[in-house]
Amino acid sequence: MTSDPSPSSADLSLEAAALLAQAVEARAAMDRAARDTTTAADELRRYAKFSKPGQPSAHIVQLRQRQATARIDSARAKQAFLKASQAFVHAAGLTVPPRTTLDAFMQPWLAKPR
Repeated sequence: MTSDPSPSSADLSLEAAALLAQAVEARAAMDRAARDTTTAADELRRYAKFSKPGQPSAHIVQLRQRQATARIDSARAKQAFLKASQAFVHAAGLTVPPRTTLDAFMQPWLAKPR
């Protein structure tokens, strides 16, 4: 018996289960985007360290553009995760406790087997 008063994954409606699956996919996309952002930043740092002062090379400019794109993708993925999580919480009839972020509240739900 668990002390978790929230319903189990088996007790969810079809709509809530589908929204939970969307949240899981959005979380995976958010993790991939975070890795891409880190990789782009590391690569930019590595090449910028040895670049000559003055006009940046075309390669450095491309790396900066890639980093900016990765940041935008990361922000979009986080927004999609939060939107899917909010829809899941609403459809499942759950309430997020005070002083708890939606991201932290969703962690046990994302870890539950389906």
